[in-house]
Amino acid sequence: MIHNWQCKRCTHEWQTSCFGEFMQKPEDRERNHRQLWSHLCWDCFEQLEAGEIAGLELFDLFIHLRKRVRSMYEEGRVLRTYQKDGLWHEVRYSGMCHEYRSTVYGPDGNTAIDEGNFEAGFTAEQEEMHKIEYEVQDAYEGAILSQRTAKRIELDEFQKTSGFVFFGSQPRPEGFVGDPPGKQRFEVLCGIDFASGKFVPPTIQLSKSGLSDIGEKQ
Repeated sequence: MIHNWQCKRCTHEWQTSCFGEFMQKPEDRERNHRQLWSHLCWDCFEQLEAGEIAGLELFDLFIHLRKRVRSMYEEGRVLRTYQKDGLWHEVRYSGMCHEYRSTVYGPDGNTAIDEGNFEAGFTAEQEEMHKIEYEVQDAYEGAILSQRTAKRIELDEFQKTSGFVFFGSQPRPEGFVGDPPGKQRFEVLCGIDFASGKFVPPTIQLSKSGLSDIGEKQ
């Protein structure tokens, strides 16, 4: 799938693709994940890592908590499945000191018994970690939003009334000129573009942030 992004600090836009990620080295994939979770374009992200804009400490803490929460969830998804009276019972373990029940499914695959000890399969400890993670994420995003460029603020005001686009570039005022384009970068795209309905074959694209038309070739 082709994903469209816009920076929370400036007006730069860019694209990524799920399949393009498979063509990256593990260390590059890890850094790209950091960049995406920063909600910043590559230019602003590099400024964040260099300490040229505020928020790096909060961002690093958020990434640490995010990894920890995901690891706790994976530890809690150890499954033991057994069949009884024509029903499939799925038992999960919290990874701590007790097990908890999950939904029971019938032979036809539909829900037979909908019960569980914990909402959405999370333990109380996991829920608390989620809460802390979200609080740190909100604090980090607050630090970024306080450093928005004048053009980003102008664009935010416009997009509050223009509506949200699920697939494709977010709307911009006619003739809008955003922040100056950033560094040119190679991007690997491959997947379905839901905005156009077309399949994008493996494509190495040279683009730069800040274009009005996402993905425009340079």
